[in-house]
Amino acid sequence: MALGWRGSYSRYKEFFLNITALYKKKAELRAFLEIILSLSTIIIFLLFALKPTVITIVSLLQQIREKQDTLSGLTQKVSDLQKANNLLQQNRASIQNVNIAVPSLAKPNILAGQVLALAAKNSVEILGFSVNQITLVGKSVTRSTSDFKPLPGNAKEMPFAVSIRGPYPNLIAFIKDFENLRVSTKIDTLGINSSSREGSVTVVTVISGRTPFLGD
Repeated sequence: MALGWRGSYSRYKEFFLNITALYKKKAELRAFLEIILSLSTIIIFLLFALKPTVITIVSLLQQIREKQDTLSGLTQKVSDLQKANNLLQQNRASIQNVNIAVPSLAKPNILAGQVLALAAKNSVEILGFSVNQITLVGKSVTRSTSDFKPLPGNAKEMPFAVSIRGPYPNLIAFIKDFENLRVSTKIDTLGINSSSREGSVTVVTVISGRTPFLGD
């Protein structure tokens, strides 16, 4: 074992001594080894020096992509808001009509004004106009089974009654116009009575119904 170890040591020693001798004698080999060592040193330096920079660049690129996605989303939201605003401006008149048709609060004065205008238009006489049982705030009064069905959408309601008198054709025209009021109405009952006195016929119409409002 000792001789084997000594033999290997002598062989490797002779090999390295020969390389050293060649390195000293041949300038080409010396230059080649110096280039290899220099390149190795540069590569090691680049690996350790540029790794944090590369990681930082990758992180910045990822942040830029995320911010671009955020900016794209904000741009889309701004575009949607602009479209919604344009649509609102185009339909502002319709929205006002909707607010009149179904107001947030009961407005008997608006309904009374429109009834007066229809009466003047159709040359009929208003005998009476009444509004009752309005629940503005809180729970609506519970209706009995004999009452009419609730209005759609669980809307609150303002019951009203209108009695008018005039020639039959005028009353019919009034009723047709009443059905097309800007204020939304639901006619529950419609009664027409006629009476004759001293050769003249008097026709009286009573309209009972409800108009919706949103409430609180």
